[in-house]
Amino acid sequence: MSVFQLPQQPGERTSMDMVIHIYIFFSLFTIHSIIGSCPNACQCEQNIMICSGHLVIKFPPFLPPATMELLIVKSNISLLTPSDFDNGFESLSGFVVKDTELAEILPGTFDHTNRLKLVGFQGTKLQDLPSELFQEMQTLESLILSNNRFQDIHPALFSPLTALKKLDLSKNLLTSIPAGFLHKLTNLQHLSLARNSIMHLSEETFQGQRSLKILRLNHNAIKGIPASCFNTLVNLEELSLQENQIEYLAPQLFSNQLKLRKLFLSNNHLSLLPEGIFLHLPRLTQISLHQNQLQELSTRVFGPMALQELWLYDNRLTHVGDNVFSNLTQLQLLVLSRNQISSVSSGAFSGLIELSEVSLHTNRLTSLEECTFSALPKLVNISLEHNQIQTLPWKVFQNIPKLKQVDLCNNSLSSLPLKLLDTFQMIEEVILSQNPWNCNQEILPLRDWLRQNSFKVLNSRNLLCFHPPALHNISVFNLTNEDLMVSLTSTSPTSTSNRSATSSTSKPNIAPEGKGRNKCNYVVQKGLSQNTFFIIIIITICTVIIASTVICCICRMRNIHSSLDL
Repeated sequence: MSVFQLPQQPGERTSMDMVIHIYIFFSLFTIHSIIGSCPNACQCEQNIMICSGHLVIKFPPFLPPATMELLIVKSNISLLTPSDFDNGFESLSGFVVKDTELAEILPGTFDHTNRLKLVGFQGTKLQDLPSELFQEMQTLESLILSNNRFQDIHPALFSPLTALKKLDLSKNLLTSIPAGFLHKLTNLQHLSLARNSIMHLSEETFQGQRSLKILRLNHNAIKGIPASCFNTLVNLEELSLQENQIEYLAPQLFSNQLKLRKLFLSNNHLSLLPEGIFLHLPRLTQISLHQNQLQELSTRVFGPMALQELWLYDNRLTHVGDNVFSNLTQLQLLVLSRNQISSVSSGAFSGLIELSEVSLHTNRLTSLEECTFSALPKLVNISLEHNQIQTLPWKVFQNIPKLKQVDLCNNSLSSLPLKLLDTFQMIEEVILSQNPWNCNQEILPLRDWLRQNSFKVLNSRNLLCFHPPALHNISVFNLTNEDLMVSLTSTSPTSTSNRSATSSTSKPNIAPEGKGRNKCNYVVQKGLSQNTFFIIIIITICTVIIASTVICCICRMRNIHSSLDL
């Protein structure tokens, strides 16, 4: 009897069917547990497997069938070998090792993973890679090698990666870039060499990189750049050169970057921008030049461009001349703060019809030209704090229809004329604190304006008198006419010497308001008592003189009458 010819009795048939069903169930369960399970210390979800933790000391033994990406994080795996990728890793498209103890990768490791499009080694102990490691990876598009310990790169290492679009070598120990190591990467669009110790660039470093769009060389030790270094980068859109030691830029350095949109040059040692350096960048929308050593700006530095923000703070500029920014017709923000600017020409901001904010704070300005801001129809904010401004022409803020804020904090203003205050009527906020206000008759326009427009001035009652000494730290807002009489009566030698000593101080000292008020009242009473004493003395002397005169006249009349009688 064949093993498949079972008895036809009903009871026996039912029992056998049950056995078969149980066998099939357990067989399927076993197959599913083997094929669909996730290795120890790993998590599998959809098409991603993540293996993390210090317990991971070996490469995962297998890969679930649906897995497309493998991420190994914070593990103790120190070596990768070709055998690691034998069990079902052929279909892997992404492989990243991050923050691990990995120190070595053997040649041929990726020979059977020819579908990989992304490979990353970040935060490892790798110091070098075999020159033939990527020999069979023609489909690789992104290679991330950041935050490792690479000191040198073999010139032929990346040659097979003809499809590579992104290469990240940032945060390593590179001091130079091998000649020709990028020549075969004709499809490269994103290259980062930031945060290394690269000191030199050659004319051939980026030769042939016509597809490159983003180049990051920031945070290195570059001092000079050859004039033709970027000639072939005709599609470049972003160039980062900040945080280097660049002292000079060739006039034609960016002449071929017609598509450049972002240019970062801050934190270098630039003292001069040559004429024509930014003439051929029509699409440039962002440029940073702050924290350099620029001493002047020529009218032929900035060509017509779509620039919206210009950062020039922390330089050594002393003067802003006419038409320096006239080509920047789309500029919205101009930052010239923290320089040494002592003068601004009346046409310095001409052409900036879209400018909404200009910052000139922390400079050496003592005054401004009458028409400095008059050609800026969209200007909203003007920052002039922390200067040495003593006077302002009354028309300086006139004809600026959208002006909302003017900051004049911490200057050397002693008073403001009525005409200038009238121009503040259209402004929403004026900041006037920390100025040495001279509380004489010339302070009356400011006092009266404050009382009518206190809502425009932040802490309006905290604007304090600096002169005369008798009114020091008295609120300008609360100043009375009787208080102003102090400036007329405090003319004694002591007061004069005190005023001279106080005048030598350029900025007022903020003191408690109550103490200043008590001192002021005491001085007023003292001045009145001295005046009364002087008046009494004068009246007494006059009375004595008049009495003496009358007595003399009476005696003389008597003598005349006596002579007539005789």
